[in-house]
Amino acid sequence: MIGFFIQSVQAAETLKLGGLVIYIGWWSFLFALIKYLFIFVTILFIVAIILIVFRVEGSFKVRLKEMIEEAMEAGRLPKTKVQKEWELIVANLESDSSENQKKAVVGAEELFNKVLKIANFSGSNIEERLRKIPDSQLEFKEDIVWAYKLKKKIKENENFDVETEEVKRAVYIFERALKEMNII
Repeated sequence: MIGFFIQSVQAAETLKLGGLVIYIGWWSFLFALIKYLFIFVTILFIVAIILIVFRVEGSFKVRLKEMIEEAMEAGRLPKTKVQKEWELIVANLESDSSENQKKAVVGAEELFNKVLKIANFSGSNIEERLRKIPDSQLEFKEDIVWAYKLKKKIKENENFDVETEEVKRAVYIFERALKEMNII
């Protein structure tokens, strides 16, 4: 009985091909080792691909403040000139004349738009340029779009009647955006 057991074990570990007998007892171990090695390498590749994708995605993100600083360093956006333009906008805002207050909204929007253009944000208007800026870098884009639309109404219709509070809110929105970008 013991002889039969030994023969069946030996038969399971050998492969007979015609007159050729191949001992395959260690092949099953080698096959399992290679299989688990490939599984491990595959998992490593998947993790590496995920990490690379996140790193590449982060490197392509638009960095608003960095682009503004770069434009200022290159001399395309002199801070003193921006400060003077902003002072004129504030003077128009503080005026009792509704025409000057409208000029303040128009001037603030044009200044903000100019800053975005100089920082190389493409688009035909502020709405298109703002879409290129991630929400995490400029959190109140909807307010800026509202102020932009108010400016459009003022430009399209000279007789457009606008409340002083709306004018102040629009200028404040642009001021907040410019301050967040360290322009003023």
